[in-house]
Amino acid sequence: MSIDLLMAIITTIYVIATIFICIYNAKSVKAAKEQIEVTKNQIRTMVEQYNSVNRPLVSIHFDIIRSGLLCFIIENNGPLAAENVQVKINKEFIENIKNPNGRMFLEKLNEAVFYLASRQKETVLLGGVMDFDNISQQVAKVNISYNTYTEYTEIDINQYRFSLIYSSPLEDISQNLKKIKENNETFHKNIIKSMDRPAKIQNVVIHNENEDEACKFKLYKAVCLNAYSNVEKLAEQLGLDKEYTLGLLFELYKVDRLISYTFDEETRDNDKALWYKI
Repeated sequence: MSIDLLMAIITTIYVIATIFICIYNAKSVKAAKEQIEVTKNQIRTMVEQYNSVNRPLVSIHFDIIRSGLLCFIIENNGPLAAENVQVKINKEFIENIKNPNGRMFLEKLNEAVFYLASRQKETVLLGGVMDFDNISQQVAKVNISYNTYTEYTEIDINQYRFSLIYSSPLEDISQNLKKIKENNETFHKNIIKSMDRPAKIQNVVIHNENEDEACKFKLYKAVCLNAYSNVEKLAEQLGLDKEYTLGLLFELYKVDRLISYTFDEETRDNDKALWYKI
């Protein structure tokens, strides 16, 4: 085989290998470009998600507070503060409001430039429940601008007609506290009345060294422990004279007012009386 033919074969193989290498490199470059584009899109999406979360977000909505006040609530629901906030409401809605205070507040709102911290909200009074029919005749078209953002919303107040009986949570708490206060005042008044009323004070049987008082104390205990016992049974239990025992019983009844008696028979004999604690 001649050298020229061998060189031609080697050159042909080299050219073919080069062509394959170029094709492979072209595919690699294309795949790399595609991967770079995917990465760019992912980064762009992550930045957009971050910006959408970490930004002020000012909104406006209609609400009824304190069981009857019609209001617009302007609120920053974002984690960052909103600067240079401007709220513009269409002239047709403002001019339709007959309540002079409500119209004045909206006119001032249209001219205001203010700051809203994160989670801060401002309340703009439109009127009372009696003004609902008038206020709901026009749809409020609201443009909000702040920082580098703009928002647009439409509020058809007539759709909130069903919620005119709404009672806010703060109003519920207020009413409950009011009831608690009234109940406490009534309770204290009753205590004062009972303190002013003269109390019925009974004598107290004291067990001391005096023999009569000691016997009376023992007799009182016996009556407490053996209700509806007659004088004979009590005297026998305590080892006392019956007449002496009867005298102590009447002293506990008339003076100390700690016991009383009844009869279970037609006779009214004191010996048959049944004694009990009152």
